[in-house]
Amino acid sequence: MMTIEVQTLKEQWGETIAGKGGCCPVCDRFGKVYKYKMSQSLAQSLKWIADNGDASGWVHVQQNAPRWMMRSKTYPLLEHWGMVESQGGRSGVWRATQAGRDFVAGNRLAPSAVYVYDDKLMAVDASHTTFTGCFDVNFNFEDMMAATLNEAELGG
Repeated sequence: MMTIEVQTLKEQWGETIAGKGGCCPVCDRFGKVYKYKMSQSLAQSLKWIADNGDASGWVHVQQNAPRWMMRSKTYPLLEHWGMVESQGGRSGVWRATQAGRDFVAGNRLAPSAVYVYDDKLMAVDASHTTFTGCFDVNFNFEDMMAATLNEAELGG
Protein backbone atom coordinates (compact mmCIF):
# COMPACT_ATOMS: atom_id res chain seq x y z
CA MET A 1 0.00 0.00 0.00
CA MET A 2 1.32 3.41 -0.95
CA THR A 3 1.78 5.98 1.79
CA ILE A 4 0.20 9.39 1.44
CA GLU A 5 3.61 11.01 1.23
CA VAL A 6 4.70 8.89 -1.73
CA GLN A 7 1.33 9.41 -3.43
CA THR A 8 1.67 13.18 -2.96
CA LEU A 9 5.17 13.13 -4.44
CA LYS A 10 3.93 11.12 -7.43
CA GLU A 11 1.14 13.63 -8.02
CA GLN A 12 3.56 16.55 -7.77
CA TRP A 13 5.94 14.87 -10.21
CA GLY A 14 3.03 14.23 -12.58
CA GLU A 15 2.18 17.95 -12.49
CA THR A 16 5.83 18.85 -13.14
CA ILE A 17 6.26 16.62 -16.18
CA ALA A 18 2.86 17.57 -17.61
CA GLY A 19 3.88 21.24 -17.56
CA LYS A 20 7.22 22.71 -18.54
CA GLY A 21 9.16 19.83 -17.02
CA GLY A 22 11.74 19.79 -14.27
CA CYS A 23 14.45 17.86 -12.47
CA CYS A 24 13.43 14.82 -10.47
CA PRO A 25 14.18 15.28 -6.76
CA VAL A 26 15.25 11.63 -6.52
CA CYS A 27 17.42 10.97 -9.59
CA ASP A 28 18.16 14.58 -10.64
CA ARG A 29 17.19 13.81 -14.27
CA PHE A 30 15.06 16.17 -16.33
CA GLY A 31 11.56 14.92 -17.00
CA LYS A 32 8.82 16.19 -19.27
CA VAL A 33 5.89 14.91 -21.30
CA TYR A 34 6.87 15.60 -24.90
CA LYS A 35 4.44 16.28 -27.74
CA TYR A 36 5.37 14.51 -30.97
CA LYS A 37 3.47 15.51 -34.10
CA MET A 38 2.74 13.08 -36.92
CA SER A 39 5.22 14.76 -39.25
CA GLN A 40 6.36 14.40 -42.82
CA SER A 41 9.45 12.52 -41.67
CA LEU A 42 7.39 10.03 -39.65
CA ALA A 43 4.91 9.54 -42.51
CA GLN A 44 7.72 8.92 -45.00
CA SER A 45 9.41 6.48 -42.60
CA LEU A 46 6.15 4.59 -42.13
CA LYS A 47 5.68 4.31 -45.89
CA TRP A 48 9.25 3.08 -46.34
CA ILE A 49 8.77 0.39 -43.67
CA ALA A 50 5.42 -0.66 -45.18
CA ASP A 51 6.88 -0.83 -48.70
CA ASN A 52 10.10 -2.68 -47.85
CA GLY A 53 9.06 -5.54 -45.60
CA ASP A 54 9.46 -9.19 -46.47
CA ALA A 55 6.46 -11.52 -47.01
CA SER A 56 5.56 -11.09 -43.31
CA GLY A 57 6.18 -7.34 -43.45
CA TRP A 58 9.42 -7.37 -41.43
CA VAL A 59 12.39 -5.26 -42.50
CA HIS A 60 15.74 -4.72 -40.81
CA VAL A 61 15.52 -0.95 -40.72
CA GLN A 62 18.99 -0.30 -39.35
CA GLN A 63 20.64 -2.32 -42.11
CA ASN A 64 18.40 -1.36 -45.03
CA ALA A 65 16.78 2.02 -44.48
CA PRO A 66 17.87 4.99 -46.57
CA ARG A 67 20.21 7.59 -45.11
CA TRP A 68 17.45 10.24 -44.78
CA MET A 69 15.51 7.90 -42.50
CA MET A 70 18.47 6.88 -40.37
CA ARG A 71 19.59 10.48 -39.83
CA SER A 72 16.56 11.31 -37.71
CA LYS A 73 15.98 7.82 -36.25
CA THR A 74 12.50 8.89 -35.15
CA TYR A 75 10.66 5.96 -36.76
CA PRO A 76 10.27 4.10 -33.41
CA LEU A 77 7.92 6.93 -32.33
CA LEU A 78 5.39 5.46 -34.78
CA GLU A 79 4.85 2.71 -32.22
CA HIS A 80 2.97 5.24 -30.04
CA TRP A 81 0.42 5.64 -32.83
CA GLY A 82 0.17 1.86 -33.22
CA MET A 83 1.57 2.19 -36.75
CA VAL A 84 4.66 -0.04 -36.41
CA GLU A 85 5.86 -2.86 -34.22
CA SER A 86 9.32 -4.12 -33.35
CA GLN A 87 10.37 -7.73 -33.58
CA GLY A 88 11.69 -7.21 -30.07
CA GLY A 89 14.54 -5.89 -28.02
CA ARG A 90 17.13 -4.06 -30.04
CA SER A 91 16.73 -6.25 -33.10
CA GLY A 92 16.34 -3.29 -35.48
CA VAL A 93 13.62 -5.28 -37.25
CA TRP A 94 10.27 -3.51 -37.68
CA ARG A 95 7.05 -3.82 -39.63
CA ALA A 96 4.04 -1.67 -40.31
CA THR A 97 0.89 -2.78 -38.50
CA GLN A 98 -2.45 -3.04 -40.27
CA ALA A 99 -3.27 0.40 -38.83
CA GLY A 100 -0.04 1.75 -40.32
CA ARG A 101 -0.74 0.24 -43.74
CA ASP A 102 -4.30 1.60 -43.64
CA PHE A 103 -3.00 5.06 -42.75
CA VAL A 104 -0.54 5.06 -45.65
CA ALA A 105 -3.29 3.87 -48.01
CA GLY A 106 -5.53 6.75 -46.92
CA ASN A 107 -8.09 4.49 -45.25
CA ARG A 108 -7.47 5.63 -41.69
CA LEU A 109 -6.93 8.84 -39.74
CA ALA A 110 -4.31 9.19 -37.01
CA PRO A 111 -4.05 11.53 -34.03
CA SER A 112 -2.14 14.64 -35.09
CA ALA A 113 0.13 14.25 -32.07
CA VAL A 114 0.94 11.99 -29.15
CA TYR A 115 2.22 12.91 -25.70
CA VAL A 116 5.02 10.68 -24.42
CA TYR A 117 6.92 10.43 -21.13
CA ASP A 118 9.69 7.92 -20.53
CA ASP A 119 8.79 6.15 -23.81
CA LYS A 120 5.23 5.60 -22.56
CA LEU A 121 2.18 6.99 -24.29
CA MET A 122 0.43 9.40 -21.94
CA ALA A 123 -2.26 10.87 -24.24
CA VAL A 124 -3.24 11.50 -27.85
CA ASP A 125 -4.38 14.72 -29.48
CA ALA A 126 -8.09 15.05 -30.25
CA SER A 127 -7.33 16.39 -33.73
CA HIS A 128 -6.58 13.91 -36.50
CA THR A 129 -4.65 13.91 -39.75
CA THR A 130 -4.41 11.96 -42.96
CA PHE A 131 -1.24 10.50 -44.43
CA THR A 132 -1.02 13.29 -47.01
CA GLY A 133 -1.85 15.87 -44.35
CA CYS A 134 1.46 15.09 -42.65
CA PHE A 135 3.47 16.49 -45.52
CA ASP A 136 2.96 20.06 -44.33
CA VAL A 137 4.21 19.22 -40.82
CA ASN A 138 7.91 19.37 -40.01
CA PHE A 139 9.64 18.64 -36.72
CA ASN A 140 10.03 21.74 -34.59
CA PHE A 141 12.13 21.41 -31.44
CA GLU A 142 10.77 24.59 -29.86
CA ASP A 143 7.16 23.43 -30.32
CA MET A 144 7.98 20.07 -28.77
CA MET A 145 9.61 21.66 -25.74
CA ALA A 146 6.94 24.36 -25.29
CA ALA A 147 3.96 21.99 -25.43
CA THR A 148 2.37 20.93 -22.15
CA LEU A 149 0.02 18.09 -21.42
CA ASN A 150 -2.06 20.51 -19.33
CA GLU A 151 -2.81 22.68 -22.37
CA ALA A 152 -3.35 19.81 -24.79
CA GLU A 153 -6.55 19.16 -26.67
CA LEU A 154 -6.76 15.50 -25.71
CA GLY A 155 -8.74 12.74 -27.28
CA GLY A 156 -9.27 9.07 -26.66
